[in-house]
Amino acid sequence: MVVRFRGPLRLTGGKMAGWGDDPELERLRNLIDEGWEVTEITEDRDAPGGPADTVVLTKDGDTTSCTSDHLAFHRYVEGLREGEA
Repeated sequence: MVVRFRGPLRLTGGKMAGWGDDPELERLRNLIDEGWEVTEITEDRDAPGGPADTVVLTKDGDTTSCTSDHLAFHRYVEGLREGEA
C-alpha cells in the first residue's frame, strides 16, 4: 500500500513534546559552546506532562539549569551522558 500526501502534512491537536524545535535544547547547546560545564544530569520519569531531563551547568561560580520534555533534548542529553555531544 502506498500513501501519498499532497501539500504539507499537518498534525492536529494539542502540543506534543518531541515535535518541532526546542528552545531549551538551543539554550543548552549555546551554554556549552560558551564554556559552561555540565555538572549533573537527571531524568524525571514522573514529571508533570511526561518524562523530562534536567541538565545543571556551572561556569565561573554561577549555576544554571535547562529542563525539557522534548525528545530531541532527551537524545542530546543521552549523548552528553555518553560523552558524544
